Amino acid sequence: MSRNKTILITGAAAGIGAAAVRRFADAGWNVVACDIDSSRGEAVAKEFGDRAIFIEADTRHKPDLDFAVAKAVKHFGALDSVFANAGIHRRNTLLSVTDEEFDLVVKTNIYGTVNTLRAAVPAIIEGGGGSVVVNASDQAFIGKPGNFAYGLTKGALAQLTRTAALELAPKGVRVNAVCPGTVRTPLVESLFGRIEAAGGPAADELWREENALFPLGRVATPEEVAEMVYFLASDASSFCTGGLYPVDGGLTAG
Repeated sequence: MSRNKTILITGAAAGIGAAAVRRFADAGWNVVACDIDSSRGEAVAKEFGDRAIFIEADTRHKPDLDFAVAKAVKHFGALDSVFANAGIHRRNTLLSVTDEEFDLVVKTNIYGTVNTLRAAVPAIIEGGGGSVVVNASDQAFIGKPGNFAYGLTKGALAQLTRTAALELAPKGVRVNAVCPGTVRTPLVESLFGRIEAAGGPAADELWREENALFPLGRVATPEEVAEMVYFLASDASSFCTGGLYPVDGGLTAG
């Protein structure tokens, strides 16, 4: 009798992460949801009863991820996939970014992703192989002014994806990255709120301007990105590895 597959998802309390929890659980997967926001993370996991568990984890601290992976294997029997989704955004430039802000973005987006993969991949290999999905960005392909630290980290994740795919292919592990454009998530809502609070344009105006940038006329929903994550983690993409998959409404097409 075959068992249900299990995925560990970081940044699972809201936005793309929460949408991914729901997509995988609805498809019958077991889900280990990880986040620093325990109240919202637990609420998302509780939607699915015994198919999902929540573990509070800060991806900047590898022992948190080691614990989460061990709990996933003990609770569900094995780990088949990981979605390294946790990340943050801060608006800055090369000349304006502070040491503290640069350190925070790098530690969260790069170190956090590396910690997640270093914890999860050995368990995936032990279970017979599987898949890794990294949340990169349209900024793996293009630069955006005012996104210095964020863009730098997402470019690094694109290269991480390619290199890890080559290293892990002989071990039966596929590695791909989803590369969203702007998505209507709490992270972006918070960013636009900070811009408005600092005396910039109103958040509603920023959303109108952002929507107009995309050939399809709008930003993405978290569910649309989660659908690509599901495809990349599932057997439907069994011959895909080392790829960077845009979900950007045509933004990077020209």
